[in-house]
Amino acid sequence: MLSAYERGYRFGQRARNTVLLTVAAWFIGAGATFWWHEEVFAYLLAPAEEKLSPFAGQPIITAVQDGFGATLSLAVKGGQILSTPVLIVGFLSMLKPFIPTRFWRFLLTYTVLTVGMFVSGVVFVYVVMLPVALHFLLTFAADIVEPVIILDEYMELLTQLMLYVGLIFLLPIVMELLARFKIVSYRRASRLRKWVPWVGLIFAALITPSLDGTLTMLVAAPILLLYEAGLIAGWLTHPEDGNYFADLPMVQRVRRWIRKNPNNL
Repeated sequence: MLSAYERGYRFGQRARNTVLLTVAAWFIGAGATFWWHEEVFAYLLAPAEEKLSPFAGQPIITAVQDGFGATLSLAVKGGQILSTPVLIVGFLSMLKPFIPTRFWRFLLTYTVLTVGMFVSGVVFVYVVMLPVALHFLLTFAADIVEPVIILDEYMELLTQLMLYVGLIFLLPIVMELLARFKIVSYRRASRLRKWVPWVGLIFAALITPSLDGTLTMLVAAPILLLYEAGLIAGWLTHPEDGNYFADLPMVQRVRRWIRKNPNNL
C-alpha cells in the first residue's frame, strides 16, 4: 500500500511525462504537417474535385503572406491532432490510480466511444458532406459564373464543419449518459422528438454559410438520425421507461387510427 506522499509523487511524475510527451507530439505533428504540407493540402482539397478556380482547380490567395500563413495554420492543426490522443492517454493514466476499477472501465469505455464518434463525424464531413455540397454549389451556375475560392475561406469551412459535425456525432453518447444517470430519461427525451427537426435546422443554419440550404440539410439530417440513435441507446439502458418501437410517431398514428376506425379492419 503506497503512502499519500508516494502516490502524490507518482502522480507528479505522470503529469510531467504527460506534458512532455504532449508537447513533443505537438511539435512532431506540426513539423510533419509543415514538411508535407503540399500532400496534406492536396488531400484536404480533394473533395472539391478541382472546381475551386479556373487555375487548375486550385484555390487562390489574395495577399503575399496568405500561402505561408495558411501553411502555418495547417501545421498548428496537425500538431493538435497528434498531441490530443497523447494528452487523453496521459490524463487517463494520471487518473487510474485514484479511481475504482469499475469506474475506470466505465471512463475508458466512454472515452473510446467519444473519440470514435467524433472521428466518425469528421469522416462523414470529408467523405459525404463536402463532396456532395461542393459539387452542387460549384457547378450549379457553371454556365454563368466561374468560381474563384480563397484558400483561407475553404480551410475555415472545412475545419468548422469537421469540428461541429464531430461534436454533433457525440449526441447519442450524451443522451445515453443522461438516461443512464436519470437526468433526462428516455421517456422525457422521446417527448422532445417533435422539436428536434426545427432545432436541428436552426443549428445547422447557424454553422453553415450556404444560402441554398444544401449544407444545412446535410448537417440537419444527421442530427435527426443521431437523436434517434440516442433515443435507442437511452431505451436500451433503461428498457422499463418505455418501448422505442411502440413510441415511434408512425406507430402511434396507426394505433390512433385503429382505435377510431375499428370497423374498417
